[in-house]
Amino acid sequence: MAEGFRPREKQPSRPTSGTDPAQRTLSNRTIAICAGVLLLFAIAACWLLLLLYGRGTDADKARLEGVRTVGTIVLGAGGAVALLLAARRQQTAEQDLANKRHDVMLREQANHDARHDAAERRISDLYLKAVEQLGADKAPVRLAGLYALDRLAQDNPPQRQTIINVISAYLRMPYELPDKSPDFDAEKEIHDEYKSDIQEREVRVTAQRILTDHLDPNYRDGSRFWPDIDLDLSGALLIDVMFRDCRLNNARFSNARFCGDTLLMGIQFDGDTRFDGVTFTGDTWFSEAQFTGNVRFDQATFEAGVRFDKSSFKGTATFRAATFLREARFKSTTFTGSVVFSRATFTNSANFEDATFFEDAYLPGVTFAHRSYFTEASFAGDAWFNQVTFSSYTTFDGATFDGDVRFTDSTLDGVPFIPAQLRPYKSVDDE
Repeated sequence: MAEGFRPREKQPSRPTSGTDPAQRTLSNRTIAICAGVLLLFAIAACWLLLLLYGRGTDADKARLEGVRTVGTIVLGAGGAVALLLAARRQQTAEQDLANKRHDVMLREQANHDARHDAAERRISDLYLKAVEQLGADKAPVRLAGLYALDRLAQDNPPQRQTIINVISAYLRMPYELPDKSPDFDAEKEIHDEYKSDIQEREVRVTAQRILTDHLDPNYRDGSRFWPDIDLDLSGALLIDVMFRDCRLNNARFSNARFCGDTLLMGIQFDGDTRFDGVTFTGDTWFSEAQFTGNVRFDQATFEAGVRFDKSSFKGTATFRAATFLREARFKSTTFTGSVVFSRATFTNSANFEDATFFEDAYLPGVTFAHRSYFTEASFAGDAWFNQVTFSSYTTFDGATFDGDVRFTDSTLDGVPFIPAQLRPYKSVDDE
């Protein structure tokens, strides 16, 4: 064989028609020919049977009956085969339909996943951009970041708790209220610093307002209410707080500072609530507040007046070592759980008129440096006033005690306390 010569490869044969033979369907002409052949075969078979067994004898009749029986069996078997083939075709068609439906579901799921991923990427991009704005140097940019987070959470409920956590973390960042405005002759750096502090104050007040708007079920007919939100503002500096009629879940305010007046009237605290170590610099209102879980005011300081009038404590309430520098009012307050005021100090008047204590009330080591009123108070459980310091004007008029009452080592204006000195007051044990 000569070098470089290669035998010519045999080319695969191609069908003469434009379609694949395996996919060809029977034409009308082919069907007509097959039907004619079957008809001729049937006529020939009938003629042959008549020729052979058509003489009418008993033997011929028996043979014809046998042929008929065999034919019937053959036709029955053919019908059964046809039914099996039809069932197989039906099963194949149903399987094909199921496969098509499965393919459609897979495509729809893929499209849904793609849309979901795109939405998640969009939300992540908006979130990251808003957080970057919140960390900007200029106050207007930080305000824009707050409003962007607000809008993002309103449109995406699953992101609300995360965004609340971000805003809360911002409020927990170190900050001090600016002093009075500097003199005109002060250095430019002082004026710029004061201006920056004032702008940051506005940003923080806006962040607080966003929280209150979304925690109030009645705000804008509840369309902007975010339910079941946990709030952690531990160590935050809060300015002129107004959480009226809001609902908070597992609220944490430990070691926070409430500057200015604080309005928490009608608020509902769900879950455990903590105000331990808190400082209230202005007047504070907890009137008609509801504490559904345990609440702690341990070592809290109330520098101005505080009112818990008509508020309710359903869990355990503790005010250990709390300091009340001005008037403290618990008028018509309901303590469903036990209450502890151990080592609390009431520098000004303490008013517990019409208060109801359904469980034990522990007030060991409490100091009432001014007037204290327990008029018409009701103690359903034990009431321990051990080592309590009472002032000269203390009244238990109309108070009722259903449990164990103790005034061990208590004093009244520096002398040993004698319960009879507080007469008239009504004790159940005296009846």
